[in-house]
Amino acid sequence: VNYFDTAEGYGQGEAEKILGEVVRLGIEKKYWERSDLVISTKIFFGKTTKDLTQLPNKAGLSRKHLVEGTKRSLSRLALSYVDILFCHRPDPDTPIEEIVRTMDWVINQGLAFY
Repeated sequence: VNYFDTAEGYGQGEAEKILGEVVRLGIEKKYWERSDLVISTKIFFGKTTKDLTQLPNKAGLSRKHLVEGTKRSLSRLALSYVDILFCHRPDPDTPIEEIVRTMDWVINQGLAFY
């Protein structure tokens, strides 16, 4: 098994932190190298309040949330890139052109391969 999938919304980001720690320990103990793994995460749900209300600009697929959410996910994972970045849900409030251009930008910045 070398494919691991998580999302910013799983456990309010805790799943990404746990996976990041497992990856780090595996590399440290020489069980694997980062290039041996395929790691994906998903962006959409972002940050919510205690009553699970989504905060403006911290959810959805706007350019702002895609870029900032990806960077926060990478920080929680303690990685410089993910292999695959998914849009977790369609976003009827964001034009598809904006989503596609932003995903292309994320890839071109080296934050994700796909």
